[in-house]
Amino acid sequence: MSCYISSGVDLGCSDGIGGIKSIWVLGASGATAPSVSGLTVVTSGITAISGQGVWYNFELKRNTSSLAQNTTKNFENGTIFWEQVLTAVLFKYDQDKRNQLLVLGQNDQIQIVAVDQNDVAYYLGQVNGMYLSGGSAATGTAFGDRNGFELIFTGQEAAPANVVNGTLSTVFAAGGFGVA
Repeated sequence: MSCYISSGVDLGCSDGIGGIKSIWVLGASGATAPSVSGLTVVTSGITAISGQGVWYNFELKRNTSSLAQNTTKNFENGTIFWEQVLTAVLFKYDQDKRNQLLVLGQNDQIQIVAVDQNDVAYYLGQVNGMYLSGGSAATGTAFGDRNGFELIFTGQEAAPANVVNGTLSTVFAAGGFGVA
């Protein structure tokens, strides 16, 4: 394997914006456990995902949620990995959200696609899965405070997240998944 780059990176325009606007979480379809059985990955990203289960969409308010992919390299051991940390904020504490989050907290192999404000979709936990590593449920104090949940999902992968190309609902449905 060659460890040398083969091109540079242009500066580009200053037209990007920060934040995550939605996440898609792979869940069960009835009694059938969710699974990803195949991915088509090309240099431009993922073009197809196949398997079984349902991708559930969680919409997020702007300026509240984020994704960081932190590089960890140990020079002496010759190792490198990327820690993926997704922070998602859900508003209004209610029993339905509480019940779903309880189940998410028990799963250590969560597959998530996070969509940023630039409509770029990142496949998180592709090989090793994500897990709910922290967060909070809070009512706030003052009338203007947030009432809801902050969820922190963490995962470690051998490479940064791949980008999923195409309209997500179409990519998911074409691969045999349900979409909700």
